[in-house]
Amino acid sequence: MSKKRQKPKTLLRDILETVNDGVVIFDADDRLVLCNSRYEALYAPVAAQLVPGVTCEEICRAWGEKGLFDQKGGSVEAQVRSRLEKHRNPQGPFELHTTERSVRIFERITEDGYNIGTHTDITAWKRMERAFQEYESRLPSTVRKTADRYWTMDTEFRFTTLVDYPDSTIIASPNSYIGFTRWEAVGANPDSDDAWAKHREDLLAHKPFEDFRYTSDDGFGGEYHMSVSGTPQYNRTGEFIG
Repeated sequence: MSKKRQKPKTLLRDILETVNDGVVIFDADDRLVLCNSRYEALYAPVAAQLVPGVTCEEICRAWGEKGLFDQKGGSVEAQVRSRLEKHRNPQGPFELHTTERSVRIFERITEDGYNIGTHTDITAWKRMERAFQEYESRLPSTVRKTADRYWTMDTEFRFTTLVDYPDSTIIASPNSYIGFTRWEAVGANPDSDDAWAKHREDLLAHKPFEDFRYTSDDGFGGEYHMSVSGTPQYNRTGEFIG
């Protein structure tokens, strides 16, 4: 006896549940079609409003009514307008800071006018970044000059933070790497390059690495040579966070 074929929408929902990030889909009228449980968890305070048919604006205003927008971002109305502008005219990844957490959001509009968004929780990384910056500010300048760039990655090894030091010699903009893996950012292919394959294996095994070297295009017809080192990070419960 053959198994009953799943309906497309049910199948899509099941697929979205396998994704670690929050994923949400709005239709051409900006009404919620569906979202996965990770998205609901990220925005738990307004989970009751996350029902099919609700608009993105209604979700944003529900968030504002609960006082959950970051107070540093201005008035609630200003933050709602800012969020809707980025939602309706996506220009690449951006960060949303609330009283609950920090989230990196990437949205795109399909040919049919649907808006598909991925929401990555970067709260732990923002805390680490602040702690690092505080620590780094106390270091002697001679120590700070031994590195050009500080970076962090998420559990999928995509860049979440790239901070160039004042005396950095790296030409490529750090913002151009956010949301990409190291090999994607420089156009390398771990499936056909042994060195990159080994680097990817070390990351997947959550191993620390030192002095991994590679060459990349600097965007101006030249190239630059990089040497990078990194260590895996875990939260208080021992869960790998990047």
